[in-house]
Order: sequence, then structure tokens, then C-alpha cells
Amino acid sequence: MGSFVTVTGNPVRSAWTPKLEETVRRYLTGESSGHDPWHAFRVRDLAIRIAQAIGADTEVVQAAALLHDIGHGSGRAKHAQRGAGLATDLLSSCGFPPDKLCAVISCIERHDWQPGRAGDPRHPTVEYQAFADADRLDALGAIGVARTFAFGGAHGRPIWDPEPNAAAHGAYGTSSVHHFYDKLLHLPDDMYTEPGRCLAARRVAVLKEFLRTFHLQWEGKDAEFAALAAEPVAHWAPSRSDR
Repeated sequence: MGSFVTVTGNPVRSAWTPKLEETVRRYLTGESSGHDPWHAFRVRDLAIRIAQAIGADTEVVQAAALLHDIGHGSGRAKHAQRGAGLATDLLSSCGFPPDKLCAVISCIERHDWQPGRAGDPRHPTVEYQAFADADRLDALGAIGVARTFAFGGAHGRPIWDPEPNAAAHGAYGTSSVHHFYDKLLHLPDDMYTEPGRCLAARRVAVLKEFLRTFHLQWEGKDAEFAALAAEPVAHWAPSRSDR
């Protein structure tokens, strides 16, 4: 496994950055499925670092990362295509370089993940690679766990349905825990860049440990439950001073 390329210096900020940040807040503040402004800002910061490491255009990457989910303000369905349409007008009105506009729109309209990169461009630019890796990385690690259950709650998914051949609950799968197996654990294989692969390996380990602990606790087989069961009831009775 390679090492993450360290890039020093302050995050890239352009004259149009504050306007786009305000736009993201306006469209996504209050969004409850894990696609809020803070998701966009985290993806932006990481995408810029990856872009710097691999020599991609940081202006394209920054704009794509900030605006990629603004379509979520009107719902999940076709949010990538809707977001690309919104981004065209927003970028044109905020002073973004017109010669880079098409590159940003191309990133946004193709970013919605499908298994095996089926929805990605056939020949992804380095800008798309940096942006896509950053977006997928935000679905991993501790934040990825939190976002999974936020999304599940927003769309009516149960936490976990252990029944064999459990029926799907609406349009978003059988349960939030199923989502780990259907998508999240596959994301490290869909990273394009060496920084992305390195960070994905670290963050997916967090998911695997969470799932291991979750299933043990769900089944009452975790170490704490075993210790409780092994002790006599009198051991756990409160003392007079505790009553």
C-alpha cells in the first residue's frame, strides 16, 4: 500500500469560493440524509488535497465538490443531473472561469455511484478522479457510519433486518446495515488515485470493526454481555449506598 502524499500550504480559495459556499448553505442547510453543506465542504477540502497530489486542476475540483449535491435540495431521484443543471447557472453568475465550466458539469452529472463504476465516465479526467475519490471517501470511516444511518432514517430504512430474503423497504434497500455490504465495503475497489486508495483502506477498516461489533451486540455475543451473563446476579445488585 502506498503512502498518502502530503501537501503543505493553505486550502485553495478563489474569489468565487465564498459565493459558492453561501449557495451550498442556501440549498442544503437542513438536509437530513447526510448530504448537507458539511458533506460538501469535507469533500471539497479532501478533493483539493488529492488534486494537488496528482496534478489535477484545483479550481475544477473545488467547484465540482462544492456543488455536486445541490440537487439533493429537491430530493434524491436524478439529483446528479438536476445538480449539473443548477451548477451551470450558479457558476456562470459567480465569476467562475467559463473555459472550465464544462469540466465541472461533467464531474457533477456523472458522480452518482453505481457498482463497478458503471455510472462513471469511460475515460475519467484527473479532476473527476480526485473529486470522485473524495466523495466516496466521505462515505467511509466514522463519518460514513453516521451518514449511512442518517440516510436510512431520512428514507424510512430500518437499522437492520436479519431475516433471510428480507424485502426491500422502499427504493433504498432492505436496511442501513445492508447498505454497508451493498455499497460501502466495495468503495475501496472503486478509488482512482493512490491517495484515495490509501485513505479508503484506513477508513474501511473502521466500517469492518463497526460491523463486527454491531453483529456481536445484536446477537448478544459481545464481551460485555458475556461478562454480565457470567457473574451471579448478586454481583450486580446495588449496595445500600447506591440506593
